[in-house]
Amino acid sequence: MSKRTNSILSITPVLYREYAEIAKAHGLALRLFDQPAQVIGLRSGLDACVIDATSDAVVGSLTEVASLLLATTIDTSHIRSTGKTRFECDVSQLTDAEMYRFWLFHEIGHSADNYCSLSFRFSPAADDTEFCRETLRRIWQANEILADRWAWAQVCDRPMPKTECGQRGEEAIEAELAFLDGVTGGRRNYTKGQKPHIEPGRYRTVPLRMLGRQDAHMWVGPDINPSVKQRAIDYEARALERPANQLPERLLINGTTGRPAFRAGSCTHELREAA
Repeated sequence: MSKRTNSILSITPVLYREYAEIAKAHGLALRLFDQPAQVIGLRSGLDACVIDATSDAVVGSLTEVASLLLATTIDTSHIRSTGKTRFECDVSQLTDAEMYRFWLFHEIGHSADNYCSLSFRFSPAADDTEFCRETLRRIWQANEILADRWAWAQVCDRPMPKTECGQRGEEAIEAELAFLDGVTGGRRNYTKGQKPHIEPGRYRTVPLRMLGRQDAHMWVGPDINPSVKQRAIDYEARALERPANQLPERLLINGTTGRPAFRAGSCTHELREAA
């Protein structure tokens, strides 16, 4: 359980179903993806989901749910070589057994403990174009730090190890969070409260694109209704007609870039501008 190897980890159907239930408990639908890019988890906005994959009903059978994407494989050697350069959390120290759960909870963390950019976008301070652009960058940067912290607290039973950047920039990071508390009104938790049509159970609230996979029965279960399966296949075909509008396909078209270095803003100047 404490092994740290340089290997390829693969998610299993049992783990997928376990993680799908964890995601739904936090108001999210889980979808898997296969791609060669070094991306493990994504938040993709809303996914069309089947409320009950065993039912042949058409009318009222779908809903839209905020979705969480996980890769079917993780290259741990890549994580162990790049994890030391994250903003704060040294994810290279994750054990193999912790790796998938960490990224699951990292993506959930973007709902559970993050700043909402809309809280800033609709404030008078956002009328300044340059100030708005820079503050949105700082919100993104802080949200990655917070999602890492939240995930580590959920998954690991030891203090979070910090990267060199995290150690060197400890005071700057806390200053960033204090600044963003002021301009956004504080962090939000969107995982609580009732979520219509998000229900427990392997066949409940399943993304259409998950059901559209050729191996959907292996992941979801043997009792997927044939008409639902066909609708999902048709939906997947239509989605892939416009890959630039889809995740993760858009990443393969636009390419992925490395995470930029942590860069603190000039809080004093910007707070004065925001006032």
